[in-house]
Order: sequence, then C-alpha cells, then structure tokens
Amino acid sequence: MKFLESLKIDTWWKIILLLGVGAIFMSFTVKIDFIQNKHLCGLGIGMLLIGISYWIAEQKFSTIKPPNVYTGPTALISWKEIHHNPITAILLSLGFIFIGLFGFLIVKNLI
Repeated sequence: MKFLESLKIDTWWKIILLLGVGAIFMSFTVKIDFIQNKHLCGLGIGMLLIGISYWIAEQKFSTIKPPNVYTGPTALISWKEIHHNPITAILLSLGFIFIGLFGFLIVKNLI
C-alpha cells in the first residue's frame, strides 16, 4: 500500500497516463472477447502520449513575496503551469488522433 500512497495522482493527466499504461499492459496480457487487443493497445498508446506531453509541459515557477503589512511577512510562493512547446504539441496531437481513431474502431467493433 505504500506504493499507491507515493504515486500522488493529483491531476487529470496523471490518471490518463496510468490508464494508458494499464490499457497497454492489458492488451498484451489478457485476451478480451469483445475488444481486439490491437485497438486497446492503440487507445493506450494515445492516452500514454497525452500523459507524457502534459508531464513534459508542466513547469514549476517560484517567486519571493515581499513583506507587506496587509499580507504578512516574506514568503516563497510556488506554482505549476502547463506550457506546451512544439514537441509536446505534436505528442498531444498524436495522442488525440490515436484516441479518436482507436476509440472509433473499438466502438465500431462493439456494434
């Protein structure tokens, strides 16, 4: 249980990343009758690409707040922002293309 506590799944893209890894793992290990494994693997790869692109694009910024009578003493303020560069934008686009294509194929085979 210590492993699950140390994962820190606090943003939506970390969940997508883990679901993608799980889908790829399941496509290689388990045979599902109503879903083709190659379509599940493609869907997992798309989810993995989206998660990786957001992981690369996340940047941490910090600043020092000066002392103020209204806001209190000096403090270090840190925050995270997502800034995509061309590489992460390409990964993100490929991820959406893979999810759209293989999601359509999975739904098509279910009907």
